[in-house]
Amino acid sequence: MQTSPPPAVAPPPTGAPAIGCSDIWKSFGHVEALRGATLTVRRGEVTALFGDNGAGKSTLLRVLCGIHRPDRGRVFVRGEPVAFDSIRDAHAHGIDVIHQDLALAPDLSVTENVYLGHEQLEGGWRGRLGVLARPAMGAQADGALRALGIELPSTRVAVRELSGGQRQAVAVARAVMWSEMAILMDEPTAALGTKQSDVVCATIKEVARRGLGVFVISHDIPRMLEVADTAAVLRRGEIVFEAAARDVTITDVVHAMVGDRER
Repeated sequence: MQTSPPPAVAPPPTGAPAIGCSDIWKSFGHVEALRGATLTVRRGEVTALFGDNGAGKSTLLRVLCGIHRPDRGRVFVRGEPVAFDSIRDAHAHGIDVIHQDLALAPDLSVTENVYLGHEQLEGGWRGRLGVLARPAMGAQADGALRALGIELPSTRVAVRELSGGQRQAVAVARAVMWSEMAILMDEPTAALGTKQSDVVCATIKEVARRGLGVFVISHDIPRMLEVADTAAVLRRGEIVFEAAARDVTITDVVHAMVGDRER
């Protein structure tokens, strides 16, 4: 049982490889979900991946976080090849993933969700009896949220009482607290209103500013082009377009998605 967050260390320079893949192929029966996909997510940057339903986006995310093993190709962390057999292997390399359902426990408090699986014990005999260090955990959870620009009335409130944007922020704060390399996000603004989406996007940018690589799958093209440093398009299992987001228009993305423009 981990009793405290990973120690703070100076992050590598922005642009250093965080996680990536080269020539990834993945089939499910006769369906080729990925066909030679190659992509790099860098420290201190946000990479947004766009694509139609069925393009292979979720499969690529699951390969990067160890849920699926590729049939061919390699996954890299810090530029070095790795072989993930499970999501635990990805966690051990400092990679965390935030799925669309967030995987939060609605009846537990914000603090309990942030520390779920990483509970901190009191010192001395109280710790030996399994007594949780609730004040310390609450203070650290509040600090993690505030560092990302998120202020909640209390970290003791149950997650079910939070708005959609606040829940997403809690999931991000939890990932940031326990990740050291990169965070992978699946549709972080789905089903959120404009104000809540703005909160989430500001949080994503702050995560990258703190030195983590951020990989975001999204259908929200306009908003993610404002957030991302790199925009990429996956079509039929291949990365067919990749460019600096500041140079990319919505039309560029749509054309690449439907096959009017190749990289």
